[in-house]
Amino acid sequence: MFRLFLVRAVAAAQATHRPLALSNGYYARAFTDKANSSSSRHSVVTSLTKTCPSCGIILPTALPACPNCNYIARIHDSISYHDILGLPYEPNPFVVDAALLKRRFIEAQRVSHPDAWATKSEFQRDIALHVSNTVNAAYKALSSPLHRIEYILQRNGLMIEEADPLEDIDLISEIMEVREEIEAGDIERIRTLEEDNDNKISEVVSTVTKFVAQKNWQETKVAAVRLKYLNGIADALKQRLDNM
Repeated sequence: MFRLFLVRAVAAAQATHRPLALSNGYYARAFTDKANSSSSRHSVVTSLTKTCPSCGIILPTALPACPNCNYIARIHDSISYHDILGLPYEPNPFVVDAALLKRRFIEAQRVSHPDAWATKSEFQRDIALHVSNTVNAAYKALSSPLHRIEYILQRNGLMIEEADPLEDIDLISEIMEVREEIEAGDIERIRTLEEDNDNKISEVVSTVTKFVAQKNWQETKVAAVRLKYLNGIADALKQRLDNM
């Protein structure tokens, strides 16, 4: 059963992109089997603890979900995706261990996926769905360098908009030329362009890493816009290769 819902969870996290907008929070329910509906606590956790607030045992993940007493609670939007998946935010939230991220995602889905709460109450199932969706969104955002920097910038008050201009004139010209070559090039040329573009992406990722470490958010945004355009080229190259 767990293998089935884990496959579903990974597919959902990779195939969907939850908007990174942070809301103003919400009022929600924390539930434990040991309490009846009249005594259930109505709350949303604004910080994560290592032990269960209900029974006191050490929790298996960073999530407010306890397999011992079936306590589960919604997660406030102020809690970072890094904290949700048990990853360090400081000193540089852009630096993420991909293998650790995947492992923490699997562990989080093991305790939060709705299939694991299928026999519980409607309240618990609703909360589990919320927590699982939040875990999916966290994994989606942190597993992609572009989505990750979009998320980090938003947490620091900056957004990357569709209309944000690319200010590097040379790069603009280069992108236009590459797009023309994508349409006309043979498979060898497309592969060469793909390798060149991957190198450019790696350079921009290094630049983003440096500016995030400096907390230079304006320069980080400029680099993030470059990364967005290069990712667009990567998508176009992949599509062209797939169609050859």
